[in-house]
Amino acid sequence: MAKAEYSLAPNESVIMKSDLVYSGKTRGELILTNLYLVYITAKGTFKTTYATQRYPVNQIKVFNGKAQALHGKGGNVDIYFMNGQVSFTFLSNETFFSEKKAEQEAVKWVNAINQLLTGESVEISASAKTAIPGTEMIAGALGGTVDAFKGALGIKPNKPSTDSNEKIATKCFSCGATVSGNRGRVVRCSYCDSDQQL
Repeated sequence: MAKAEYSLAPNESVIMKSDLVYSGKTRGELILTNLYLVYITAKGTFKTTYATQRYPVNQIKVFNGKAQALHGKGGNVDIYFMNGQVSFTFLSNETFFSEKKAEQEAVKWVNAINQLLTGESVEISASAKTAIPGTEMIAGALGGTVDAFKGALGIKPNKPSTDSNEKIATKCFSCGATVSGNRGRVVRCSYCDSDQQL
């Protein structure tokens, strides 16, 4: 795709750009400015004309001090506006597709949008990127079930670790999201920012 020109308004500045971005099945260039999220796609047989979609950044929802630009699986970012939602998938610009690079690009975009709207970047933890919510808690519960079966069969169950490095997962007491970390530590929920001790 040839590079399209986007004309900035006098009070508009570019924050970041990515040119390997899909929205649905359409590939385009994504530009974040202080006023708009701009998605430019090539049209026509020879891809010489362009379609430009502009989404006002002041219409992106903010909840509990976090912009609703949410990082999903892989290089996906879902952005929730007052009147709808748009999803983008970031790809790597390397010869061979690199999911890690695409993931890093998506995280940069989530942080840039959050920084623009709230003045703070967000820390995306592994539990926030879990493909199925609650899987860490289920894994912990299954571990206890296995120990119970071992005990019923006369096999000594594994002793619970008293080490502070033991990883555990539980539900946030405030919003119900999965939180994980080391036993005895205070962790912050990645969804509602509530602090709790594990």
